[in-house]
Amino acid sequence: MLSIPHLVIIFLIALIVLGPEKLPQVARTLGKAMADFRRITGDFRMQIEDEMREMERHARLQQMNKAEPSPFHPTDQELLGAVPATPAEAPPPPAGFTGAPDPAPPRSELAPPVTSPPATHPEKSADGNPQPA
Repeated sequence: MLSIPHLVIIFLIALIVLGPEKLPQVARTLGKAMADFRRITGDFRMQIEDEMREMERHARLQQMNKAEPSPFHPTDQELLGAVPATPAEAPPPPAGFTGAPDPAPPRSELAPPVTSPPATHPEKSADGNPQPA
């Protein structure tokens, strides 16, 4: 770290080299550059810390999943429905079930199509005014 006498010597050398007109401009530019550098390094550090926290969280979740095995196994063929139930396990069909699909009802049993009543709009003449009906 620089002490006060060192800083005074550096300031005097800068004043002699740059002159009193340019020294404030150089100091302002140097101050802005230092502020930008601090901001960028702070953002970078925060991003690295966020990534580390995310990796640690992911590792904890993996450890928890290994420690507590799930009672369900989604890869089991029976849960996925790939293995049909044996006939002894299948429920009996309802009474009157023949195994064939129901035939379509006769046309007479179908309800007639619903139609809307005709719209009653007054006739308009060529000039756009309604005419009496």
